[in-house]
Amino acid sequence: MGSAVLAAVVLLLGSAPAPVAVAAAAAPAQGCSSASVSVTDRTLYEGTPAPGDSAYTTFTFTVSVTGCAPTGTVSYKTEDGSPGATGAADYVPVHGQLSWNGEASPRTVSVDVLKDAVPEPNEPFLLRLYDPVGLNLADDLAAGGVLDDDGADGPPVVVSTDGGKICWKVCAVGVHLGTPAKAPVTVHYRTLPVGAGEPAYVPVKDALLTIPAGASGGDAVVKLLTPQGEAKFVLELFSPSAGTLGNARTEVTIKPGG
Repeated sequence: MGSAVLAAVVLLLGSAPAPVAVAAAAAPAQGCSSASVSVTDRTLYEGTPAPGDSAYTTFTFTVSVTGCAPTGTVSYKTEDGSPGATGAADYVPVHGQLSWNGEASPRTVSVDVLKDAVPEPNEPFLLRLYDPVGLNLADDLAAGGVLDDDGADGPPVVVSTDGGKICWKVCAVGVHLGTPAKAPVTVHYRTLPVGAGEPAYVPVKDALLTIPAGASGGDAVVKLLTPQGEAKFVLELFSPSAGTLGNARTEVTIKPGG
């Protein structure tokens, strides 16, 4: 188990799971370094369910190999945290096998975590690699860090827009969180027309804004056209990946010139 996994599990739980025995890999071809396989941690907010949205947040783990012409297989499975997330109640358990046949592109494993609206402690689960054939296990364990977004550990995550906006030439509407993000937060946005006539902006049906970990907000950008006079539209947020929506709509006024 690598130091990154130890750090992630200790951060969430204060203790780390016991290491596991690793089977020896097959001997590499002459002149070739022994191929190794490893899996990286993934930390995301659990997510809060909302009508029309998916009931799950998907954690995607990257499994990588190093060494020339890797050929072999490795099995994977999810395990409950101790303490932490519990299979079926908190996430959908998965198991399977990954293979390489002379090329070294990474593989991914996806695990669906059930959203809820209940304040609770952070709940990790584990993704374990085992039974390697033709490969060495360099890092066999990844922590899936499930962060609460409902207010158990600090303010709940609330995604809001500015209260109003006037734009010239370029329009960037501020989108803010109630607290700095502990993991990336995404939110979709779209434009809604106000009044009749041709819009003085490029309509947006579904755009995605990502607020990175450590940040408190970002900008929802809408491309403006040349207005013949003052014009308006509404920018609406929907489907945040974490927390709930606060002020989800902002009326934007487009001014000519500027």
